[in-house]
Amino acid sequence: MSPDGPQTELVVVSGADAVTYLDSQCTQDLSALAVGDNTGTLILAPNGDVVTIALVRRDADEVVTLEVPVATGALTVARLERFAIRAAVTFEGPVPFGAGRSSIYPDALSRIRVGVPGADELARRLVAHALPEELRLRSVSFTKGCYPGQELVARMQSRHAIPPYVLRRCTLDGPGAPGDVVGDPDKDGVLTSVALDGETGTNWALCVVHRRDAEQPTVAVHGSAATVARFE
Repeated sequence: MSPDGPQTELVVVSGADAVTYLDSQCTQDLSALAVGDNTGTLILAPNGDVVTIALVRRDADEVVTLEVPVATGALTVARLERFAIRAAVTFEGPVPFGAGRSSIYPDALSRIRVGVPGADELARRLVAHALPEELRLRSVSFTKGCYPGQELVARMQSRHAIPPYVLRRCTLDGPGAPGDVVGDPDKDGVLTSVALDGETGTNWALCVVHRRDAEQPTVAVHGSAATVARFE
């Protein structure tokens, strides 16, 4: 994924059951989504792993567009098709952006600064509760009906459980690159996305770290230089 290019791609869901079927598969309540409205959601595997994070927009009565991280569009289509046995719904994607519409995250910096995972983070099989709290709260409804993965989400929510590894946003006081080890070297923490803010000279990053490292205000980045990551 290029840090200078769009960070998202589109999946188009259409048909008489487009909204009702998506509502049954997403963590967010989509039942009242009006034409022109949008909301955030997660799409989970049945075991609770995050397949993708999406901005859902209802473009017409029977057309819904999902804006998902680059390189997750095909995975999203495959996951949604899996349970669409009798639903009157079709899927198309990934679809490129057309005239008059652009990615909500035009570059990696804009995505990282709000803590939104890209394909690299999602490939590490994050569960819903491994995402930043503010992102999870605006993407998950805890009052809607059933969806795949809900059992794990509800159980972790009721127990206030934290998974072993979590996604954290941070700034770096020196250089860093995706793949650099973060925190305790025995815990497999790693930088997953890094982008430079040219105006301030600050390196922003996302990392997947062990929950014990995530409890600290700063952790070491074990790269080519002595860099410290400060969690936001």
